[in-house]
Amino acid sequence: MLVSPQTPSQSFVGIGNVIKSFVRLHEVSGDVACLKMGKKLFAYRSILQVNTVNFALMSEEDKDALIEGFKAFLNGLSFPIQVLIKNRPYRLDEYLQSMEAVQGDLAEVARDHADFVRQLASKRALVKRMFYIIIPADDATAKNQAEALINAQTQLRLRTEETLRQLERLGLTGHRLTNKEILTLYQSSFVSDEAKQFPLSDSLIDGVDRLMVSELEANRPRLTQDDYLTKFRPEDSDDEGTKKSGKKAQKKAPPKKKSKIPEFVSIPELVSPSTIQVYPWYIRIDGEAGQEYARTLAFVNYPRSAYPGWLDAIIQVDEPYVDFSIHIAPLSPQEVNNRLGRKAIEFRGSVLASARQGKSPDPTTAIALQDVEGLREKLARGDERIFTLSVFVQVRGRTRRELSERNNRLTAAIRSLDFRALPAHWQHQAGFLSCLPDGDNQLGRGRLFGTSSASTFYPFTGSDISMETGVMFGLHPSGGLIILNPFNSKELENANMVVFAKSGAGKSFFLKTTTCRLLPNCNVYVIDPEAEYNHLCERVKGQYVRLSPDSLQINPFDLYAQPATPEGLATAEQDDQGGEINFFREKLLNLITLFELLLSDEGILPQKEKAFLYRCLVKTYANRGITMDSTTHSRPAPNMQEFYVILSSALRGDHRFGVGEDTYGLSERLERYLHIFPAKTRVALDNRFMDFNIRELNETLKPLGLFLITEFIWTKMRQARQSRVPQPNTIVLIDEAWLLMQFSQGAKFLAEVARRIRKYGGGLWCTTQNSDDFLGSEEGRTILAMATMKYLMKQDSTTIESVMRTFRLSPGQRNFLLGARRGEGLFATKIWTPMEVVASPKEIEMANTTLGAFSQNQRNQEDQHDLLAELASNETILPPTQPSNPSPSTRIVSNRTTQPTNGNGATPSGSQGNPLEHLRN
Repeated sequence: MLVSPQTPSQSFVGIGNVIKSFVRLHEVSGDVACLKMGKKLFAYRSILQVNTVNFALMSEEDKDALIEGFKAFLNGLSFPIQVLIKNRPYRLDEYLQSMEAVQGDLAEVARDHADFVRQLASKRALVKRMFYIIIPADDATAKNQAEALINAQTQLRLRTEETLRQLERLGLTGHRLTNKEILTLYQSSFVSDEAKQFPLSDSLIDGVDRLMVSELEANRPRLTQDDYLTKFRPEDSDDEGTKKSGKKAQKKAPPKKKSKIPEFVSIPELVSPSTIQVYPWYIRIDGEAGQEYARTLAFVNYPRSAYPGWLDAIIQVDEPYVDFSIHIAPLSPQEVNNRLGRKAIEFRGSVLASARQGKSPDPTTAIALQDVEGLREKLARGDERIFTLSVFVQVRGRTRRELSERNNRLTAAIRSLDFRALPAHWQHQAGFLSCLPDGDNQLGRGRLFGTSSASTFYPFTGSDISMETGVMFGLHPSGGLIILNPFNSKELENANMVVFAKSGAGKSFFLKTTTCRLLPNCNVYVIDPEAEYNHLCERVKGQYVRLSPDSLQINPFDLYAQPATPEGLATAEQDDQGGEINFFREKLLNLITLFELLLSDEGILPQKEKAFLYRCLVKTYANRGITMDSTTHSRPAPNMQEFYVILSSALRGDHRFGVGEDTYGLSERLERYLHIFPAKTRVALDNRFMDFNIRELNETLKPLGLFLITEFIWTKMRQARQSRVPQPNTIVLIDEAWLLMQFSQGAKFLAEVARRIRKYGGGLWCTTQNSDDFLGSEEGRTILAMATMKYLMKQDSTTIESVMRTFRLSPGQRNFLLGARRGEGLFATKIWTPMEVVASPKEIEMANTTLGAFSQNQRNQEDQHDLLAELASNETILPPTQPSNPSPSTRIVSNRTTQPTNGNGATPSGSQGNPLEHLRN
């Protein structure tokens, strides 16, 4: 019987054999990776993780500037570096589980979103890209390994800091990997899936080179070296005679067979797979979760010319499990000059030989001679340097078929750029080692490049801003999900966001879908000027608050009691000097801002009028027994009707309050608005989603409603924070914020909220379609500066120039915004990245504005509820009046009832009664 021959292979079975042949990592200490390159030869590496820039959307001038900066970076290199780029698929298991674990009213929508993301992942690769720079230390021969490690740590610290400074000049940022991050990187380099499924825990890392102990022993205080010396003294051991007799006994005793004692758990064992098999066309890696097949491609042929940033087209390929390893090694100018001289002689000889034979010189040889001579001249002037560049691509797959298909797609992408990459047949072991973060090029295949040609290999392209946890904000065009947690303080400075878009660009759809995904873990309060969130509020069982010209639903005089603070314990509210802020004084200033919006023509009142209002406000609160003392702030708050009585008291001949006569006409201006302020607030922030609808307010009352709602939410957020009970995070969403930004005092208040809302676990999200009005004020620019997240959607040609100047956009980004489709835009936390808003079918149905608002029956029920709440809160407490003869036209308004008075201060028959009859001392 004929048997087909087996494929020749070399198997490294067992962790010991795999470590000996593949794992160079020996130790991690002080953020330095110690590699064992031989029996007594060690090398040390520092690893940087680098953030990228979106090279494709940059203007030609910016691209040229970036390439020139990269040239300077290369010319400044005095040591070889390795650039490692890892394309890994998104691990959606945790995200999908978190969505499917949502309970209650949002469960159906969350499960539909999870199914949508799962289908999306099955149709296209969702790739996450990570960029690293491996920096080596100089090889040094030190007899003491500890001394060599200390010297390497010092040298690597200086080289790392200098590299980071050079990267900052390119507009890049990065950070140095810690010990645990280095181990995680090595683990993902050997077994990519297991690094996500079974990450290295702190307890596993702490168990390296140590004995395993019980938890009781681990929690006991450990003995120091002095304790050991004290406990185990030399005199406690055997005496000299016993030692001698023991030695004699040992000499007489027969020799014992020595058994090998196992070592402790080592660092290489944490990252090593169980088996690696080397085949001619690939290597097979067997780990705990399964096997992987890996193949290394080496760039061997390069075209005559290439445009700068050509590598971006390959790096951004929509393929996971692909690693790119670029080894850059500067060469000595003298050595290179001698080699180039020999090449020039060869080319020149070929040209002379052709001339002697009467033949025309070969154009290729003549051009090559010119290139060599030009490069020698640049080397002599110091304008360029020569580097050895080696580019490797490592392709992985769970099966051999998957490996072959991915390899063919990647090879086709490389060939489309007129480059050629060949598999490292019979050398996949060396290729695998060359793609590890060791900074060691085992495969070779290097080519000579000058600085100008080497700069076209600029690798730091892309714009991945996703986090490990959060919710999906959108989709990246290259296939990645943009998952963000707005309240992740380690990644983001704050949770503030601004959204600029023209009408119909899809900004409301984006905000509805995003806030709905955040609802299970945070509260969302929406100020809705166009009634676009009614349907969403109904679907999520939120609280709907309708503000109308008949009632603004909120008593602006509401206070909250500040809890007592133990001595020595600082509260969350502290000013710059560390003292406690007087909430009552701040409330008075906010009310002054309210009256400026209400009573002024352009949002500004003269100082004398504001001083008069301030005196009346203090007297109004004092009538309720509320003073600067925080212990009085829990008493019932006054209302606008009481304030009006005190404001107009002197006009009615009542001088008991001592506020003076209203010579400014403030009471006359305020009187027409009294009916819109209830005696007590009819809104309670007891729902995770609240929709404040201000569509029915006219242009005069809309800014007032915006301010009133924002100040109310701001007050309640601070009250919740002061309760010292863990509270969920809060999103305050102000749609069309430019309505409030038109007034200087409203803009100042909004800017103050943007500065301070982070301290209360909240985020301010402002949207506008009128960017010029928003950016035209200093406060608007402050809100923009305080927003960590920015989203620019489709812009109009009339506003694109101001947006371009404000955000310093390139012409490419400008054209992208002008031609963006509905739902597309540029999103930024630190860098700009294209983002497309996508949603599941049920999310689309829920976020669709055209589905209508509440039913009329529900609207009528809410109107009845408002009326009952108003009647229940119909209480006004004021001091008794002294006998006076006010003008017959003077009216004293209590709540929403306006009653004329006669000369004796009594109401006509059949009226509700004069509120002054119920005044107390």
